[in-house]
Amino acid sequence: MKPIMSNQVLLRFLSAGLINLNGDDAKLTKLQEAAGDLAAILKKSPSKAASFALIAFDPQAPDTDPVSDEATAVLQKRWATYVNTFAGKPMTVIRAILLEALVQASGDETVGVAFVASARNVLPFMDAVNEQAIWVDVVADIEQRVDARAELEWATPESIHIQKMPLVTPSPIELPTASADINTQALAQRLQAAAGPNAASGPTNGNPYQQPQNQNVQWVTEFGTRAAEAISTTLKTALEESEAGSIDLSKPLIQLSQTVSEYVESILKSVSVATSGLQRRTNLIWWKETLYSPSARASYRDLPKPTAAALMAFDLYQQVPTFSPASVTAFLHETVLSLPDIDHGEQRSIRDLLGEAVKSPELCGLRDMAAQLVPDNGGRGPVLALLGAGENQPALDDERFKRKIGIPAATMLSLPEWAAWLFRELQTAEATQNVAKPKRRGN
Repeated sequence: MKPIMSNQVLLRFLSAGLINLNGDDAKLTKLQEAAGDLAAILKKSPSKAASFALIAFDPQAPDTDPVSDEATAVLQKRWATYVNTFAGKPMTVIRAILLEALVQASGDETVGVAFVASARNVLPFMDAVNEQAIWVDVVADIEQRVDARAELEWATPESIHIQKMPLVTPSPIELPTASADINTQALAQRLQAAAGPNAASGPTNGNPYQQPQNQNVQWVTEFGTRAAEAISTTLKTALEESEAGSIDLSKPLIQLSQTVSEYVESILKSVSVATSGLQRRTNLIWWKETLYSPSARASYRDLPKPTAAALMAFDLYQQVPTFSPASVTAFLHETVLSLPDIDHGEQRSIRDLLGEAVKSPELCGLRDMAAQLVPDNGGRGPVLALLGAGENQPALDDERFKRKIGIPAATMLSLPEWAAWLFRELQTAEATQNVAKPKRRGN
């Protein structure tokens, strides 16, 4: 599938007759520039992506919403006289440039996650028949790119490539030695003593026999013995003084040990990264089969079904990475349906489901997380914003309820749909808010 190119969204709105610029390319340029400004805002503040999307999706979006006001202000900077072309606040134009901005900014994966999650939640309930052809291609293209990114964190390679251990070449070992010093004078004196009783320098106190003329046996014997002893003693003394010192092998051994340790560590890391996807899937299968909530420390079987569905969404969110493929939501859908005695056809209004989630003691962790991730911005936002506000918020009538989340309070959802809705919003909030949270991840 070819990606949606920049500015193609605006052109599609024009082609569908949803925006009329009377064929003025200069006006189109101003809209394109305004969309670029909004895209820059999104890249700088991805947390606005969900609110931007919820207004962009809704043909009946209120013109008093903070997002509408922000987009109008941006448009006015680029096109001060737009009021001469459109009557009042041109919400279709505002929505078109918001959508264009979202498409341009979706190169940032966090914006892409927010866009796709919001689309999957609310678009099926929006009255946007005239725009259906635009939405289908845009959402499918961005979701394909987001899924491709997510699959990288879940992939398990067929083989693991391990680099060869680097060759360790220790520095040459230097053997410390002392210089050998032969005491020539002492050796000469000993040899003189071995040769005879007297020398030119005087008595030697040595060989008592005179130098022989006919190889006197006694003299030869005495000379050989004394000469051997003199030479042996002198050499032994020299060798003792030149004896090598102790050899320190600690440095090359430490170097070798560090290299081996780093190599083994790199191997273990490669194996861990390569098998993390498999380990994660294994943990999720175990979670599904046990139907046990690690956050509430209770069996889902023992909880009211709407509470169990919402808790499953929260527990799954805590076990998976921020970027997860669409198949993970499908896995959650099937996990909810695995609850005993669940009515597959049961549907509840989103107001009732939200009301139960606000009061359920088992969902206090979900409410706390919602309050941390999605503070109320005063305008339209995710369901998590209402959930995080808890019972302290004023009661919302049908009109204000729709104004806050974009769909009617009477909208009917199955329990798997409710769980998927919350899971998508949790992942969107984590990706765009960059809020750290404690969790027991399966990776």
